[in-house]
Amino acid sequence: MAAFFIVGEKKTRPGVYIRYENYGTPPIAGVDDGKCAAVFRSNWGPLGQVLVLEKSEDIAKKYGDGGETGTTAVPMEQFKGGARLVYAIRLGSGGTQGSYNIQDEQGTSVIQLTLKYPGSRKLAITIRQTLTDSSVTELLVLEGTEQLERLTFSNTENSVDALIDAFKTQGSDYFILTKLTDSSEQIKTINQEEVIGGTDPSVNVAAYSTAFEVLEAYRWNVLSIDTEDTSIQMVMQLFLNRIYESGKFCMGVIGEPTTVDFETRLQHASTYNDYQIVYVGNGFTDISGEVYEGYLAAARIAGLIAGTPSNESITHAAITGATEVTELLTNNQHERAIKAGALMFSVSAADTVWVEQGINTLVLPTAKEDDGWKKIKRVKVRFELFQRLNDTVEGLIGRINNGPDGRATVIQVSNKVCNMMIAEKKLLTGAHVELDTNNPPEGDSAWFLVYADDIDALEKMYYAFKFRFAPEDTE
Repeated sequence: MAAFFIVGEKKTRPGVYIRYENYGTPPIAGVDDGKCAAVFRSNWGPLGQVLVLEKSEDIAKKYGDGGETGTTAVPMEQFKGGARLVYAIRLGSGGTQGSYNIQDEQGTSVIQLTLKYPGSRKLAITIRQTLTDSSVTELLVLEGTEQLERLTFSNTENSVDALIDAFKTQGSDYFILTKLTDSSEQIKTINQEEVIGGTDPSVNVAAYSTAFEVLEAYRWNVLSIDTEDTSIQMVMQLFLNRIYESGKFCMGVIGEPTTVDFETRLQHASTYNDYQIVYVGNGFTDISGEVYEGYLAAARIAGLIAGTPSNESITHAAITGATEVTELLTNNQHERAIKAGALMFSVSAADTVWVEQGINTLVLPTAKEDDGWKKIKRVKVRFELFQRLNDTVEGLIGRINNGPDGRATVIQVSNKVCNMMIAEKKLLTGAHVELDTNNPPEGDSAWFLVYADDIDALEKMYYAFKFRFAPEDTE
């Protein structure tokens, strides 16, 4: 009968002994792209809590219409740009939750309905008998003319208890129910009575910092926010730089409207001098005449960056739905904007609005940086290489020995990542990983070198035209 043994063990009794181990290597990590993070204001939804939105329709379901001061257009523009997921977080603190007291037929308040979230969202309640069965009453939650929710309960006995039971069994996405008093009377019918008392939370710089801290726990690619306030934008930059140092490979997109002086915009862009920060300096209008500048244009670009594979560039990427640029620049202005690290929209020969060049705000690279860090595409490739190498070898930590075989395993799987990215046209042939001979392994540590040439997009084509007055006479 077979029994198990461990490496180095010598059994006393004769017999067959077995052990098993993983002969293969860990799976090679794929691309984890297309994820945006959005920080915005709304009149509905949980405060300071991340909700994952999988499609644009989720925005209204989770955050309503945003209200008069809401900025739910941020995640919407990210989806329009190409994001496949949005990690959304509603800003603010405080505010009040609206409520409505349901009365019985004698006018006594028997049940209090309290909105689940603070905010100024305008909801209304209708309570009436159903058209098909007079023994059944329905409670409708309405927003304008739209019915959001319907609960049904019996009115043949104690309708107060029946409604409470309906809330327990059917649930509500909008209200918390509190029983105020017992009553043997039927619940009073009402028609579109408004829920009152709801106010929006307050939003300040601290609210953004709090939201950023919550987002830190999640993995996303590109962040955009709902403001053009430069002080808050700088807080966002500090946040991105901090989490980058701890292994979060992400970018942020900000913008300012064309009401800000052109020279001031260029100055602001170059001041960031950061390959993690993309600055959008002008905007576009759509067919209805709506203007997209500042944070709205930034959100669209954030979605475009996240949704574009790293083997493609957003340079000259067309902006879906855009009809014209809000500020046409001269050739000299475009050149100055590029040198200042400001991403601008321009118009193609086919009269299509597109991105002039996919650049970030890095204008003066440090000694350890090359000019490739100025390009959004190349930063995406490099971040992707960082992330995929990490995801692939992380499972080996503590599982293999720091000996020749263990280090060879690390090199083997790391080179598979490089080869996969070569096949995906993200790295040039020759990318590889090897042991750092200048730093010999010791204890639980080993050092490796990664050599990689990331592929840039073809953005400049030079033609030399050679004309002549007439062909030479060969006769």
